[in-house]
Amino acid sequence: MRLLRLVLLLVLGLAVTLGLQGAGPERLALMLDWLPNPNHVPLYVAQAEGLFAQEGLEVELLIPGNPADPAKLAAASRVDLAITTGLNLIVARAAGLPLVAIGALIQHPLGGLLALKGQIARLEDLRGKRIGYSLEPEEPVLWRAMLGCVGLGPRDYELINVGFNTVSALLSGAVEAIGAFRNYEKILVELQGEETVFFPMEDYCIPDHYELVFVASEGTLAARPGALAHFIAALAGAVELTLRDPNRAIDLFFQANPELEDELNLRSFLVTILYLVGSPCVNDPERWLPLVAFLFGQGLIAKEAGLEELITTRFLPPGCSS
Repeated sequence: MRLLRLVLLLVLGLAVTLGLQGAGPERLALMLDWLPNPNHVPLYVAQAEGLFAQEGLEVELLIPGNPADPAKLAAASRVDLAITTGLNLIVARAAGLPLVAIGALIQHPLGGLLALKGQIARLEDLRGKRIGYSLEPEEPVLWRAMLGCVGLGPRDYELINVGFNTVSALLSGAVEAIGAFRNYEKILVELQGEETVFFPMEDYCIPDHYELVFVASEGTLAARPGALAHFIAALAGAVELTLRDPNRAIDLFFQANPELEDELNLRSFLVTILYLVGSPCVNDPERWLPLVAFLFGQGLIAKEAGLEELITTRFLPPGCSS
């Protein structure tokens, strides 16, 4: 009898242990596109407000050692999710990486060309000027397309790779314009007391597109559909909270990243929040297929991917279907 009781207790104990393990959070590793910045505010809101936990997730936010790492690691299923640009997703897919976007973080382009006001008034004024940039091969293609949109050919200006010293190159006069983000370099230059003029890429022959998207490998989509669905649900709630109460959202971001609490990041967030509207929806073919055709036409990709290769809509909230 005692033996029977002991066996029953062991069975009950094992059942309770297994039940507790089953009820625990599911871990999910997400690699950011770069260092934490105001683009990522909804992720920190989801962490701080317990939205990931409510969905049964424990999300680890990883910082890449190199901006090229996130997409590659996601493609290899070394991380569950990564943030990358919509442009980079198309290039990666054309190169054979099995990546698929499951949702968007930033809905529209942030990039363009930046110059100091007074020196440059129109994009055409860059004729005969020097333009600094950081990343190849994407940036030269983008800036040539923009300048070509106003009738300037490759011999009408000089593109100079200045590494990541674009702002100092502009302020020192080494170049007259730089490739820049409207929510970062533009603000950084203005904080130096300079007035600026910014030419958004989508106004000059670059198709409107999703700036930042969440990507996963095809293998991860098959192996972890539940975790991905819960992630997008939490993200949708976090974006809604961020838009409804931006003051609280940026406070939560600064609490998680106290070293970033300064005027630059506050001003950056005030610009960035406009580009969160509509996230995590990522299913508008008019903002995927023209960009694919553009990149193909510019020679950045050797073949054009179809929409079904680039995105999946299975995890998107109902509002994205309208």
